[in-house]
Amino acid sequence: MPIYYILTFSCLLSGCIAAPGSVQELSERQESLENKVAVMSSDLNDVQRRLEIQGARIRSLEQNYSDMYMKMDDLQKKQVVSPAEKLGAGEVVKDTPPTGGLYERAETLYNEGQYLNAILAYQVFIDTYPNDGKVADAYLKQGLALVKIGRTDGAKFFFKTLIDRYPESGQAAIARQELERINPD
Repeated sequence: MPIYYILTFSCLLSGCIAAPGSVQELSERQESLENKVAVMSSDLNDVQRRLEIQGARIRSLEQNYSDMYMKMDDLQKKQVVSPAEKLGAGEVVKDTPPTGGLYERAETLYNEGQYLNAILAYQVFIDTYPNDGKVADAYLKQGLALVKIGRTDGAKFFFKTLIDRYPESGQAAIARQELERINPD
């Protein structure tokens, strides 16, 4: 019998037999780790869901941008008839350059609060009619739209572009004010 006690005692000292307190401690640690893994898994699922939503938004914006370019191509393929030709040579018409409704579409999106779509629509307008008198306003609205959705770094780009290209315009003055407001350094 003494050998049995010696073996038991040596096993206990060497860690072969776990004390009841250490088993409970290991069990609690395991449960704590399992809880942390569950929280991390939930967070990961939330991030994945948000990424899927962002991906869907990006695909939607890409589709809208593509649709605008297709409409623009269709408009360019059609023969543009001036207002004077439509009314006849004898009538006086205010001569406005045709913009295919691109600027108006961008304005509508902006006024409806669809700021990302409006930014893209203004860019299509700028790319299509870079010399139009409304380009300065389009740059300003792009910057303002980005401010409204909290992307001030992107807004700075459009405000600075506007100021560089149209330094004496009223829109440039507004852009300077906006830059001061969002970047008061």
